Amino acid sequence: MIEDVWVTILGSVAAALVTGSFVPQVIRGYRTKSLNDVSYWLMITICVGLSLWIGYGIIKQDWVIIGANISTIALNVMLLALKVKYSK
Repeated sequence: MIEDVWVTILGSVAAALVTGSFVPQVIRGYRTKSLNDVSYWLMITICVGLSLWIGYGIIKQDWVIIGANISTIALNVMLLALKVKYSK
């Protein structure tokens, strides 16, 4: 039982760090109005990978995996939208 708690804590900390790592890029892109150094392929590949993780989380019924990847995909979609908006 205690082991399950530690596994959940480990997964939650990992999820928070990965999801949080996108926040500075979104803020920077919004402030500078430039995402020339961010690749479309990177963002698309990350979205596909995150979508697969969401599917995996659903199959495993793991809300940490599902929530973390939904949050991260939302930030990644924001980045993609900023890139499209400011590339014109």
